[in-house]
Amino acid sequence: MEALSPTVGHVGHAFVLRELFGDAESAQFEMNRRAARQSEHLAEVLDFARAHPELYVNVDFDPRLAGGFPSLGGDATLAERCAALEASSRLRLTEGEVRSSAAVAQRALAQLPRVWQAARDGLISIAHVKAVLAQMPLIESVPDASGGFDELMRDIAVSSTVSGTRRQARLVADRLTACTRTQRHAAAFARRAVYVEDIADGMSWVYAMVTTDRAHAFDRELSLTAKQMPAVQLDGRTTGQVRADLFADMLIGGDVTRVKSKVLVTVPLDRLVPAARASVRVPATSTEVAGLDLNSDCLIPGIGTIDDATARQMLLDAGAFTRVITEPVTGVILDMDRRSRKATRAQREWLALVHGTCARDGCDRLAIDGDIDHHCAYHGRGRGVTDIANLDPLCDPDHALKDTTLLRHQRREDGSIEVDFPSGHHTTNPFAGLRERVRALLERIAEPPENPPF
Repeated sequence: MEALSPTVGHVGHAFVLRELFGDAESAQFEMNRRAARQSEHLAEVLDFARAHPELYVNVDFDPRLAGGFPSLGGDATLAERCAALEASSRLRLTEGEVRSSAAVAQRALAQLPRVWQAARDGLISIAHVKAVLAQMPLIESVPDASGGFDELMRDIAVSSTVSGTRRQARLVADRLTACTRTQRHAAAFARRAVYVEDIADGMSWVYAMVTTDRAHAFDRELSLTAKQMPAVQLDGRTTGQVRADLFADMLIGGDVTRVKSKVLVTVPLDRLVPAARASVRVPATSTEVAGLDLNSDCLIPGIGTIDDATARQMLLDAGAFTRVITEPVTGVILDMDRRSRKATRAQREWLALVHGTCARDGCDRLAIDGDIDHHCAYHGRGRGVTDIANLDPLCDPDHALKDTTLLRHQRREDGSIEVDFPSGHHTTNPFAGLRERVRALLERIAEPPENPPF
């Protein structure tokens, strides 16, 4: 029997790889379907227990005999607690996890039927559903937007990661809410806190709720300090371990040589003083400002919007700023001052403003922390120039894959990067057309909220 030719062998290996990917996807879809069904079943269990308390509660019990004990609630509430306890024992979950899982199904069925159907079909996970549900308190202030929000977030979730879905849900809800961003920030700011959660083996988590600009400035400082640490000081530690050690040293006031970091923030001129609003642009209707742009939002690129008061204070603290020139209606960046001494620094900041995150589909690593890639290689016969039109922000891992593997990176007209794999699979941009869809959603709202936050 003759040996297979290299070409035939390569085709066979590619087929096997596709089959393996298909099996993994099928397993993921089935796991998502099972998780959704379990949440629904737990909701049904708790509802049934409330409807039939006699299954758990002694009908002959005299409440007066329970003197000295805290109130257990009515029969229905007591029966529900018993059912949650039994479910936790059967499924080896905590009672809180049982109640949380049931609540997700109940709320999603009532408020996000399309998103929940996607979970039932296995297209998204329960974590995706929770990410969208978290924004429903804001959407409830604009009832006419709930159906469109449900449809839009369903389409985003089925092709996005959980973190990407969470970020876009927050941004879209922010555009539709009737409550101003400054009001919401003030309420959230009052809840700032620090707490410690002890885990096993002498380790603990440290949590701190602080303003977004400070959190990301500190995160970038950790990353940059770890990245520039000499190899002799790493001592075999991973980047994550180095960041954790630096964090602990900074908390206790250790001697740490910090790398100065920067967080980019864009502030529309008419957000600085009320008097400037009329002179900068004519107030636009809801259909003209739909979407997320630099004209109408104070932004931390790649992270999201921030309230006006925080943005103004950050601008005052900075002491200097760079003008970003945008198209007055769409907010698309047209030009930027090039008065920085180092051109590469200006180009990096430009790309961070335009893209926010790594340009590769689905990647949410910040552009300002990544590499700057020449789309047409700088070296070689084609020799691409170091010009904005030929530069893309790619995170370190994606940049390495582009230059050393068979993956092919294709740039789209909107600047996003599609990755084509040898197996034939290719990535898609889960947020393509988001601006237009938000605009259409705003157009369907019968009465826009008074004093909208944009």
